[in-house]
Amino acid sequence: MPVFPSREWCEEAIRLVNADPEISLAGDGWVGDFGLVIEPEGALSEPFVVHVVPEAGRITSWEVLDDPDDLEDLEPAYVARAPYGIWKALMVGTLDPIEAVLRRRVSMTGDLQPLIERLRYKAIAERVFGSLGTRFVDD
Repeated sequence: MPVFPSREWCEEAIRLVNADPEISLAGDGWVGDFGLVIEPEGALSEPFVVHVVPEAGRITSWEVLDDPDDLEDLEPAYVARAPYGIWKALMVGTLDPIEAVLRRRVSMTGDLQPLIERLRYKAIAERVFGSLGTRFVDD
């Protein structure tokens, strides 16, 4: 069972996302890469940073970065940033992603309109997180 956050967890999550039958619909016409920053909190003592590049309805490349500054050098179209506890709450389903952004518990940069248009596909994340079998760093 992979630990969140880790490279192994990302590998399995991306494998499951790319295997989801709706991912090509959700990604149709998508333009822009993502940066995700999990800020240290509690048992997570260092930030965990991932850069994700989707193309043609699939995640085609990704990398774990050493530092949030490395992400800034890449200038992704979207960056989501939040403390570890917020990411955990999103994954276990105790925090709604829309509410998290609206209440600024997750800091988002980039044009939010394309994300809003794809909200009908949020079940992909629920399926992935539900089948991933995650162990959290603070468990």
